[in-house]
Amino acid sequence: MPEFDWRSPDSFKSLENAEITEIAWVGLRMNVDYQRDYEAIIANSSDDRGIQEEVGPLLSPMTRSGRHEQTIFWAPEVLPTVVPVAVTASTPGQSPTPQPRLDLASGQVRRAADGWHAVLQIGSAEHRIWSKQPLTAGAHYAAELPLDRDFEARAHAATRLWRAMNGRAPGPPFHRLPKQRRERLSAALRAAAAYLAGATYRSIAEALFGKARISDRAWKTHDLRSRTRRLVQSGLAFVRGGYRKLLRPRRRDG
Repeated sequence: MPEFDWRSPDSFKSLENAEITEIAWVGLRMNVDYQRDYEAIIANSSDDRGIQEEVGPLLSPMTRSGRHEQTIFWAPEVLPTVVPVAVTASTPGQSPTPQPRLDLASGQVRRAADGWHAVLQIGSAEHRIWSKQPLTAGAHYAAELPLDRDFEARAHAATRLWRAMNGRAPGPPFHRLPKQRRERLSAALRAAAAYLAGATYRSIAEALFGKARISDRAWKTHDLRSRTRRLVQSGLAFVRGGYRKLLRPRRRDG
């Protein structure tokens, strides 16, 4: 994930086409508590493996794959489209049902305090799985789908994974943000980044909307002043925990 410069109009532009997990990661990474806790882990860890194992219990939303890598591993209780899996047990005397194997080499696998996480790239789609036991290449796995509030999202993700494993198009993800929502989140996070960097509301407005649109005399009553304040407040709310709501969309109707 690149560093963002709030002054640059192109810096946050990529978020307008990003997946919800990428947008949520930007918000979490801007969180002051996260930054403090993660820096403390880095300071007390002699290698990246220590970071991988320690981040899990301290920061429940995710574990990182390393200091400089981009892959983010979200805990299943935070991201309901993470599919819990377990090795399937064979029944003596019964012919096994043909079943494709998970291609663990197609992605990243990491250990955390709560188990083993994997982000697999199958075709053009990304799939996330989690297991209490070590993930083993060549083993047969079954999805574990508790009948809880996340069943619909988890079952949809499991179906997409199954389709991809069988060489079929996985279909659309469970939830995609409308373009207008993505654009607003991009602007809100840029405004929040500027605010956290110490910028004034006027400086933020000039960066977002252009200096030519704001005159000296009209600033205090300018409609862009109110709009800028709302964007900052929205961005800060997202950074301070709103990213969790993005990762857990409302249940579909029907």
